Amino acid sequence: MGTDRITIEPGLKFDAANVVRNPSDEWYAEFLKPYYVRPREGQYLFGSIWPGRAPSRAFNMVPEGYKLGKEKGKQLPFMPGVEISRKFYQVVKRYLTRCKVIVLDCIQGEAGYEVGLRVVVSVENPHSAYIAWMGKLMTFPYKPGTKISCWNYIVPEPLPPDVEAEVRTFWPDYEADKPISLYDFTRMDEDIRQVISIQFDYFGADFKKPNLTMVWNRAESGGMVSYHAGCTSDRVLKGLSGTGKTTLTVGPELEQDDACLGKPFYEDGKIVKVQLIGLEAASYAKSEGITEESPEHPGLVKSTQIGPDGKQPVVLAQNIDCEGVEYRIEEIAGYKVKVPRPIPGQEVGSLTCTRYEKSGTTNGRFVFLFSELNPDWGSGKEKWLKTESLSYKRFDVMEPIVRAVDPAMAVALDTACESIITSALSDQPVGTRVRSYAATDFMVREHCHQAMLKWKMYGDLGLGLDGQLVFFITNSGYVGEFDFNGQQKLKLDKRGQPIPKIDSVTGLVQKDAKGNVQYQGMGEKITVQDSKKLVDLVEHRKIERWIEHPAYGYLVPDPKELEEKHGMKDFGRRFNPLRFYTPEEIIDFWKRDIEERTQYMKNLFAGQEREEELWPVIEVWEKCTIPSPEEVQAFYEEHYGEVE
Repeated sequence: MGTDRITIEPGLKFDAANVVRNPSDEWYAEFLKPYYVRPREGQYLFGSIWPGRAPSRAFNMVPEGYKLGKEKGKQLPFMPGVEISRKFYQVVKRYLTRCKVIVLDCIQGEAGYEVGLRVVVSVENPHSAYIAWMGKLMTFPYKPGTKISCWNYIVPEPLPPDVEAEVRTFWPDYEADKPISLYDFTRMDEDIRQVISIQFDYFGADFKKPNLTMVWNRAESGGMVSYHAGCTSDRVLKGLSGTGKTTLTVGPELEQDDACLGKPFYEDGKIVKVQLIGLEAASYAKSEGITEESPEHPGLVKSTQIGPDGKQPVVLAQNIDCEGVEYRIEEIAGYKVKVPRPIPGQEVGSLTCTRYEKSGTTNGRFVFLFSELNPDWGSGKEKWLKTESLSYKRFDVMEPIVRAVDPAMAVALDTACESIITSALSDQPVGTRVRSYAATDFMVREHCHQAMLKWKMYGDLGLGLDGQLVFFITNSGYVGEFDFNGQQKLKLDKRGQPIPKIDSVTGLVQKDAKGNVQYQGMGEKITVQDSKKLVDLVEHRKIERWIEHPAYGYLVPDPKELEEKHGMKDFGRRFNPLRFYTPEEIIDFWKRDIEERTQYMKNLFAGQEREEELWPVIEVWEKCTIPSPEEVQAFYEEHYGEVE
């Protein structure tokens, strides 16, 4: 063992000979050569065995008396207890002292909220270095003197037999065949938060999500609003994965696409403004469905350009199909890894983001710096909240965009952010409706505190037509695509057979990650162009005529104004629910939404510290009045037109 030692944290030192600190892009490119291919546009394409995060394998240790939220499958306590968890930490850290590791010192957060992070990544399996490379791009450079508040220890390989045996001496039920992330928040009062992740080879599971979980928890403890959202200089857009928050945020005004904070400023106890603070330096964008027309495409192919410094921008990609490339499981350096390999006799071509058979997942990802798309990014100019929004994904009767002016209803919409399962690889059936508090599974506290803070913020700033803040919901799905039972309403040919979708890029029949043929439905797709236009109109206060929804009471843009003044041709006909459902069926959807949304909030806030104060939010949907079928028919015919 060498005599030079590096202190990782008090009481933990590593042999300097085993440590690579804050390596350069050039170092990573050379070290990782056996594990990537370079597509035609020059990205670095990696694979991983794990295709995504596994929230059910994340567990938390918290201080005595500290309450976790009770949303199903999230904020799981570590049931073996604090004593076992601390012994586990000691064993894993001791194992890391004998490993080759990369140590990153970095910052999560822009000026106004900079959090010092230290990340230790075992590279006993050299493939794991790609995780550190992505992390280098995603975080801000460390500033000397910044206090380290959060530590992330990453061991992507299985624990060796001797280490596993030691763990079993105090934790007999340790499941060595399953990955685990274990958070230690027990010293949060000392401004110390730590996490250990074992056996994840997926960047999002052991770097991005753990870091953000710790930093958001720290910010929430300090009275800030956490946003799982993209943002511009004055707008945040929250959404679950795959609902379009990146797509609808990416562009020349892009500031963040996934992680932000809101810092309230008070005068005489009233919130008067909210500063937006971004937490990341790059996008970890989802590649599914991206074509040359997609807003994210310039980031995907930025590697084709040479920057002012004469260097080629680094774009890192993961689990994306590519022309002339297949994915294999190989054993390299004693570890099984999933790697892309050129297909013999074929030329390595471009990434194909609309095909999924080779990678086996629709959750392909790529990392590009925000500064590559927004030349003014990082200028230091302060950002102030003017518009807050959520991206839902619905396939039935929900309008393309709606605006809430009642603060309690806005909190209710935020509390039960909605989406739908569209991937055959999910552990839930396609068509299943899902809800998540504020579109996040990153929280480690009762939800009531953030809900109350947002309710105050919405009330103090005002959501009315003359208020300081606009709150809206955009639907990134369809109108009329699914029936009441969540089944796709298939479009049939003259023979009564379903019609396959055709991939617009390749001209081939479209398939999902399992190779199943995808079919055309009868619904009207809300396109990216539709959504971007509507978001622009709403956030810049360009819509003059709003109509009140006949059941929920929130506001909907007048389709006639959208058509006549804003160039959204045929909007009323395209998105008229009467094209797809009877008035009675529309009412059934509304009744179910009211019941499910209310029950979700009752379950979520049950037993939480401020449950009673939140009852006006919990009961907001039950106060809605459902119109008659005749009134529903009349409403849509008046505003959207008669159905031919």
